[in-house]
Amino acid sequence: MLLTVVMWAANVRLYLKEGGYHLVREYQVIEDRVRYYSVERGDWEEIPLDLVDLKRTEKEAAERQAELTNDAKALSEEAAAERAIVKETSRIPQAPGVYWLDGNQTKTMQAAAASVHINKKRQLLKLLTPIGQALSGKGTLEIEGAHSANVFSNQ
Repeated sequence: MLLTVVMWAANVRLYLKEGGYHLVREYQVIEDRVRYYSVERGDWEEIPLDLVDLKRTEKEAAERQAELTNDAKALSEEAAAERAIVKETSRIPQAPGVYWLDGNQTKTMQAAAASVHINKKRQLLKLLTPIGQALSGKGTLEIEGAHSANVFSNQ
């Protein structure tokens, strides 16, 4: 029976049945003994299989691996969200103006051409009468076209 467990990312606790543990980089079960690379001594060592609690060691290693997998998944989701934000902000033009995001397209809103018409008779009356300053300078604002140049298709 040959079982090899390689943990490159992190050290593993090789639990003993007496209650202690050895901090190892990797271990192998070879017949009636366990061969492990000791982190403390930086060398390969062997111990009888009867002294090692393999179930507890494998259980903790599996839990640690699951935790590392979940952390990696969370980090990748966070990185994906950050990339999406950067992509969304890069779509916004830097030039001044009014813009509209329609799906994947950035559209520029066109300003309407407007003109102000002032009643000339009212202006003349304002100049000639002594209470002319009390008269307001009213005008009419006209925008060309019957409809807006900007039509929104989504809501």
